[in-house]
This record gives sequence, structure tokens and C-alpha cells, in this order.
Amino acid sequence: MTSAQAADGTQPPPGQTTSPVSLNGDDLPLLYRSASHTSQTAQRRFLAALRLRLGGLLGAVAGATLTAWTVSGINVGGLIALVSFALALGAELYVAINRPERTWYEGRAAAESVKTLAWRYMVRGESFADIDDPEADRTLQREITGILNGLDLELGGIEAHGPQITDAMRTIRRADYQTRRGLYLAERIRAQEQWYSRKQNWNAQRSHQWLIATIVFEFLGLLGGAVWAFTEISFDFIGVFAALAATATAWTQAKQYQTLATAYGITAQELSMVLSEATFVTNEADWADFVGESEEAISREHTLWRASRGLRVRTLPRGERNPE
Repeated sequence: MTSAQAADGTQPPPGQTTSPVSLNGDDLPLLYRSASHTSQTAQRRFLAALRLRLGGLLGAVAGATLTAWTVSGINVGGLIALVSFALALGAELYVAINRPERTWYEGRAAAESVKTLAWRYMVRGESFADIDDPEADRTLQREITGILNGLDLELGGIEAHGPQITDAMRTIRRADYQTRRGLYLAERIRAQEQWYSRKQNWNAQRSHQWLIATIVFEFLGLLGGAVWAFTEISFDFIGVFAALAATATAWTQAKQYQTLATAYGITAQELSMVLSEATFVTNEADWADFVGESEEAISREHTLWRASRGLRVRTLPRGERNPE
């Protein structure tokens, strides 16, 4: 008996999202794992370079305020500005040459495309419902190969060998309808809804916090201007707080907190509606279309995410689509 069945042997209510098994990243295709790892590594490098660049520019402004400080004939402020600009320039050149943000975006888009295909295959969703296992395997392999051939990045970071169709994926595909249904609703739809809800809240909070920080820096700059104008204090408050405000604004724009909060909120609402609609899907005949529509709800956010970052978005007829 699976956990998709009650203790007395009856089936759970149609809307219940109990999962008979739990999947992890190792159970998904190799391309998903490789692309995801590559994307995460590139994201960390890009954000580290961005922090270094913005921090270097702030350091240069700080150095400019210390022009009167000398040690052994060396202007300390000038030295700080020199080192800070060198760090900022190095970070800028690294991003321009290696383009880690492009690798981040492409890798994430590829990983999510493969993940969508894997779920369609495993639970016998649209494009994988009415075909036998050998043909389903060939179809999935062709789709994954198409994604791999369309990549413009170097995959790495994990073992470069392994199956694109794992034993866990085949086991789930061979399971009965109720088992596949329970797994999909719990491990895919409910898990994605919760992830998007958490990310919406997190990004909304960060957007608010950075907005407050920017306002505070600008207000302090205003006070600094007043101090400079009406007192004999010559410290460059204006330059320091202007640089802090500009840095906060640049970081907020790079992270796109408010844009992501809005997009994630809409997707979470769509997935909540998908879970509600699941109560009306009670048989295998309607299941494939339901999975296809559910994956399209997830794919819409991925498509907008790619378009907002200048990535190519493929559009194929429904039923043949490789969602991105």
C-alpha cells in the first residue's frame, strides 16, 4: 500500500496532495543537474563581482574624503581610492569578459525546461500520455537533446556522466494513476506554490528594506548638504551619502526585488488555482491535459523571467512544446 491510499484501503479525496514518494535532484535528468549547478555557480560569481564593484566605488568615495590624511608622505585617502578603483575595475572586467550573468540565466532556463519535461514524462502528462514506454523514452531523449544543442554555455561542476532518464523516473511512470497523481500534486504543484509564495514575501521584504535604506541615505545627504552650506565643517557628506544612495539603487535594480515579488505572487496564485482545479480531475482520461495546463502555468513565469533578461524564448505548438 502506498501513502496515496488511506489506512482502510480507500483512495484520498481528489484534492489531497499526499505524496507516495519524495524526489530529489539526483532523481532528475543529468542535464538538469548539470545546468542547475552551472547556473548556481555563475550566479554566485556574478553577485560577488557586483558586490566587489559597488564596494570598490564606495571605497573610492570614502578615500576621496580623506585627502588630508598622510602617512610617510603617502596620501592615505588617495591610496584607498586607488585600490578601490582597481578592485571595481577588475570586477567590471571580469563580468564583461566572462559574462557570468548570461551563464546564470541560460543555465537556469535550461534546468527548468528539463525539469518540466521530466515531470510530464514521469506522471504521463501531455505529450507522454498515450505512448508506450520505449517511445516515451525516445521522445524525452530527443527533447533533452534539443535543449542541450541549444545551449551556449559550458556545463561543469558535477560528474559529466549519468542517465537522462533515471530509475526513479521510470518507476514513477509505471506507477498507478493515484500514485502519480498524489506525487505530482504534492511534489510539483504544492511545492512550487510554496516556493513562489516564500520568494514573493522575501523579495517584497527586500524591496521595502532597500527602498527605506535609499530614502535614509538621501535624507542624510540632504542634512549633509545643510551642514556643509551653513557650517565650517568641510567633510564631504554629500558625496558619501550620494554614493550610498546610488549603490543601494544599483543593487536593487540588479536584484529586481519588486519585479520578482510581483511575478512570483502571480505564479503562486495561479498554482493555487491549479490545486483547486485538481478536485475536478478524477480519472486518467483528463489527467494529461491537466498536467499540461499546470506546467504551462509554471512555464509562463519562466518565459517572462527569460524575456526580462534578454534571452531567446522559443514558442512551439502546444503538445509539442518544450516549456521554458
